[in-house]
Amino acid sequence: MNRNKKIALLIIILIGIIVPFIPSFTVIEMFFLLIPFAIIFVVTLIYLIISLINENISTSKALFIFSILPIFIISQIVSGFTVDNIQRVRSNRIISELEQIKSEKGILPEKYDVIAGIEYIRMKDNEHFVIKYSRGFMVTEKYESENKNWKSYGWND
Repeated sequence: MNRNKKIALLIIILIGIIVPFIPSFTVIEMFFLLIPFAIIFVVTLIYLIISLINENISTSKALFIFSILPIFIISQIVSGFTVDNIQRVRSNRIISELEQIKSEKGILPEKYDVIAGIEYIRMKDNEHFVIKYSRGFMVTEKYESENKNWKSYGWND
């Protein structure tokens, strides 16, 4: 694979990693690009099959063109999955620390320094709190200490 193709794939992967966390890009992708993506996939698949049958067409070029869309989509899925797992571990650690602070001092802190992308909200009753973070594709994971459970909230919730 030549240098230009490697750079193109790297850019596609980087864009795929970033897109799930920018709401406007997610909306554009889900509502305006889903059908074009399906058409592009089918067309490039047909081109790949024809290149395998016809020796005059470069199979490596067809394979590269065909692989662009799946690599873009897989990088988005992997990015969302990875961020969700990392933020969940970090959030659970924060939850443990907050519960320990509450048991030692009897009250939750008004503000708490959290790691990037995680938000801490103390409820008005000063007894409960909410921890939330985005896992991409406009989905927010939210932990409510009152119920002691996690819930997922989508773009329409």
